[in-house]
Amino acid sequence: MIIKIKTKVKPTEDENKVLTAVTNIFKDAEMEISENIYSGVSKDISRFKELLRSQAILDAARNVLERNIVGNATKFHINKQAAYSGILNFDKDVHGGIHIEFVSEDGEDILKLIKDIAPRTRNGIIINEDEELENEKE
Repeated sequence: MIIKIKTKVKPTEDENKVLTAVTNIFKDAEMEISENIYSGVSKDISRFKELLRSQAILDAARNVLERNIVGNATKFHINKQAAYSGILNFDKDVHGGIHIEFVSEDGEDILKLIKDIAPRTRNGIIINEDEELENEKE
């Protein structure tokens, strides 16, 4: 999976703080700035997954990720100020958030990637969906 990242640096924002917001979520992000827009890529999803679990927002994340699938990718925005504080907060792009796109590579299934990133939960506990389907059939 490739993680594409893009965010605008507003005139009132500090470039370094915007970069910190991105790298707080995607540690290995290789970012470049051009005309007040940071863009880049990451391959490391571990911090993103860790935040989903520690903030107990797996189901909300799964909903956002599945709802925004287009072809072999899913696109969404996260809040820049929250990311600067090391917190994940899904956002609409009305405040100039960080645009994220998870793109599946050859042979990868975007739905399986989403299932790995944000598994379903019941009462705050991750459930094994495949096991649940088998139990329903019996």
